[in-house]
Amino acid sequence: MKGPARPVFLTGMMGAGKSTLAPLVARVWGVPWVDLDVRVGRIFGATVAQLFARGEPQFRRCEREALQLLLAEPGLRGRGVVIAVGGGVIVDPVNRATIAAAGLVVFLAVPLDELYARLLAPAAREQRPLLGGEPSLMRARLEELLERRRSAYGEANVVVDAGGSPQDAVRRLLAALPEA
Repeated sequence: MKGPARPVFLTGMMGAGKSTLAPLVARVWGVPWVDLDVRVGRIFGATVAQLFARGEPQFRRCEREALQLLLAEPGLRGRGVVIAVGGGVIVDPVNRATIAAAGLVVFLAVPLDELYARLLAPAAREQRPLLGGEPSLMRARLEELLERRRSAYGEANVVVDAGGSPQDAVRRLLAALPEA
């Protein structure tokens, strides 16, 4: 299958499968992929959780800088690459405009109950500082975040149902972007 001629940005809530689907889709298309959270960690020498411990505004500045550095790489905007961006990247209007101008934005939609189930694993909770660690509060926090981000996610070029297995989500994504 022919890959995209420009970057494809996967966005969505935590647990939507951005980091899982990016390498799978990239493999089918024969293009590279990037996980922005991993890049943030490498650039700033700290995990997402460690950067969040310094405050969300500090983390969001790091995230924006990492995105700008990535998109400033020579030739990146004119070739196929799959980029998994953190769930909150798109909330920042500057980031949203930047990625919209650079490529195709895909919102990975997953029902709230499924997101919650995916995020209940202790390892998943530890990696997502915005949720906090208390399972009894997670669902309400997740619902609140989704509601706050809904309009930003609504600006995506394409919405893909990313529920169910990664393989099913990849099939739906590829069907939605046949000529990415």
